[in-house]
Amino acid sequence: MREMLNISSCPAFIRDSRGEVIHTSPTFDKIFLTSGGTGAFDTPRAPGSWFLDLSLEIKLELMQSELKSFSEGSAVLVKNIWLVGSLWTIFIETFSINEDTYSKWVFINEDEPMPHPSMEYNDFSIKMQRYIERIQRSAKSDWAIFNLYAVGFSHASISKITGVGVQTSKNTVSKIKKELSFDNRDYIIMSSIYTLSYGKFISNVVSILNDGVNFLLNQ
Repeated sequence: MREMLNISSCPAFIRDSRGEVIHTSPTFDKIFLTSGGTGAFDTPRAPGSWFLDLSLEIKLELMQSELKSFSEGSAVLVKNIWLVGSLWTIFIETFSINEDTYSKWVFINEDEPMPHPSMEYNDFSIKMQRYIERIQRSAKSDWAIFNLYAVGFSHASISKITGVGVQTSKNTVSKIKKELSFDNRDYIIMSSIYTLSYGKFISNVVSILNDGVNFLLNQ
């Protein structure tokens, strides 16, 4: 689960259905728990302390957004949240593993220019989803590798989960990068977040982790 927080430079955390933060990304720790954006805190902050800095109105908006994500099984984008001296868009997505439900929060800094136009992200996301559907039918080991890579798993972890070699995992991702014309994992993540399609990756990965993928390699 921790590897699902490897989302480029975006701060992120995962918390359980009781509201307890169980994993934070290194960038979340750096920006919200140790640096405060404008200077280092005297002591590291608790994972949930950033929430205390918000107004009651914003707290309610975020809680309602998370509840919507839990109840509808959908992704939610909450824009224009002021934290540590910057405006943020917060992406909230829920997923389940072994009947336990979690929410994943990803923080996108609005003060930083979007690396690609939203229409470009949308076009790429459509193209990518069609590609994923195709390889799910024709090359399921590639499908498993790509989904695991897309949410942050390292090639070493992909190898352990799927049973393929590390180099095979790297070669598969390189082939897919060439076919879809993207440079790195950041592009996949940002396009799926801005088009609210990231949940499809989460659903696929949870299925892979729950069921195992040894059967994929025999197909």
